[in-house]
Amino acid sequence: MRVRTLLTLTTGAAAGAGAMYLLDPEHGADRRRQARRSALRQARSRAVGLAGDSRRHVAELAGAAVAGYRQTREEAGGA
Repeated sequence: MRVRTLLTLTTGAAAGAGAMYLLDPEHGADRRRQARRSALRQARSRAVGLAGDSRRHVAELAGAAVAGYRQTREEAGGA
């Protein structure tokens, strides 16, 4: 059996198993709800981390801009 065929078969089987797991009439709704909550929790966590990183970068850029402005004024005034 070719590798590509085996990969396609494996991918299809995994997709089918996942669909059966999430669309189960008895427990599927609970599983989907839990998956949605988990995904939202992870997204919020990453967003908070990105916001903190962004704030730090903006503060660094503002500090560099102020320092550059002061240096330029000192050089212009001293020349």
